[in-house]
Amino acid sequence: MRTGNQDGLTTSSPEQATMGKMFLTVPEASQRLGVTRSWLYERTRRKLIPHRKLGKFVRFTEEDLQAISAAAATGNLR
Repeated sequence: MRTGNQDGLTTSSPEQATMGKMFLTVPEASQRLGVTRSWLYERTRRKLIPHRKLGKFVRFTEEDLQAISAAAATGNLR
């Protein structure tokens, strides 16, 4: 949602910018996590990491990435 200011210009808040990108693709998630795409695909196939399936597409939320990172930090990730 855009809001107007006194000058008649429209602006958008940082929350609105991040809400526009609710799901990350495998290449985006692999870059953010510092792992290969094949590592992510293998673990999603085996249902070892949190992810979303939108039809045939694998997607990740920010919460998914945080959970993957937390599991890796505690050694609970295979």
